[in-house]
Amino acid sequence: MSFLDHISRCNEHDLSKFVPLIVEETIVGQIRRDNVQHLESFKSVFKFSPDNVRLADGLRNYADRTEAIDSVINSLFDQNIINRPRNEAYPVGAQWGGPYMFQLERSAASFFGVRAYGIHVNGFVRVNGRLKMWVAVRAKDRLICPGQLDNMIAGGQPVTLTLRENLLKEANEEANVAPELATKAISTGAISYVMEDDIGLKPDIMFCWDLELPLDFEPVNMDGEIADFYLMPIEDVMEVVDTTFDFKFNCNLVNIDFFIRHGVLSPEHRDYVSIVRGLRS
Repeated sequence: MSFLDHISRCNEHDLSKFVPLIVEETIVGQIRRDNVQHLESFKSVFKFSPDNVRLADGLRNYADRTEAIDSVINSLFDQNIINRPRNEAYPVGAQWGGPYMFQLERSAASFFGVRAYGIHVNGFVRVNGRLKMWVAVRAKDRLICPGQLDNMIAGGQPVTLTLRENLLKEANEEANVAPELATKAISTGAISYVMEDDIGLKPDIMFCWDLELPLDFEPVNMDGEIADFYLMPIEDVMEVVDTTFDFKFNCNLVNIDFFIRHGVLSPEHRDYVSIVRGLRS
């Protein structure tokens, strides 16, 4: 068990099992070959070949494509092929910032292998010069990684909000952080990974933030997604990441990045260069 194991776990994939999803000659996703059969009845939405899946020629704009894909997703939900809707729409395109071709329900992102974006905020304090991190415990009813450890604030990036707006929303919902405190969060970069899940591919990007908190602050969850919070010495958080799978899979990467940036994980570590490279696939 090591830091590199978490990075490897988040990058386990075999693209030979997938075919590109193409819109206007741009690859916007990857669909697992055995999932293509679930789309074949939607001839007005897709065109099929052995090497790719394309959106039908008649779907020429963002609104039409979104409406057509929504109808497909609703059918996949009804057939229990995709989990229940999260009621969050993700933008779909080749890169962050667009141009975006359409939007789709969050729960369908990995089925179509489209890149999903999210924000992760590490809340921390300094006690006599030593770092401590607030660690969340996910509620037992979460569809993904129930009961596992999490970053203090985290959430998907919906198409309707800017990153800063989403940061403020998630900070309030997940930890009851007031806007005037949440705005002090510092953007620290992004982490990327590509992994297979039960229904497809996750070529995801997480935007990371650091939020130094007052010593008397205690997070309180407001949306039911978090069961508890613990304030842990950073060395203990490192030990948990280095020796267990207790954290939600991608949160390990966010934590490792924090360790590096704050000098807790030093260049003397035998895997340092491989770890740094592995955080951005």
